[in-house]
Amino acid sequence: MELMTSPTPSPWAAMDTVTALGPSSLDFTWLFLKMVFAMIFVIALAIVVLRYLLPRLPGRRMRGGGAEVSILERIPLDGKKYLVVLQVEGRRLLISVSENHAGLITELKSLPNEEEK
Repeated sequence: MELMTSPTPSPWAAMDTVTALGPSSLDFTWLFLKMVFAMIFVIALAIVVLRYLLPRLPGRRMRGGGAEVSILERIPLDGKKYLVVLQVEGRRLLISVSENHAGLITELKSLPNEEEK
């Protein structure tokens, strides 16, 4: 007489995640959404740092505020070549600017009406 025994489950069946956890474990929608939200957060944080915090760091010059260099006049010569009159710490300089080079031509004398100021 033979005894009827139930089949023993395979040891590999316990390692099969689909049968152990169900088909919902393959749903990556939540993981994808978490990744998208994390990327949005990182991009927003980078924008805040670059736009608002970085200009306020000590040692950095703000644009336009208290600049010691200013462009008084820019005269186009040919294509990408210019003559530029700069004011640097009270001195007026004439420089030539091209696509590959910028160089000092001369220091300009101050005008008579500027000396009175």
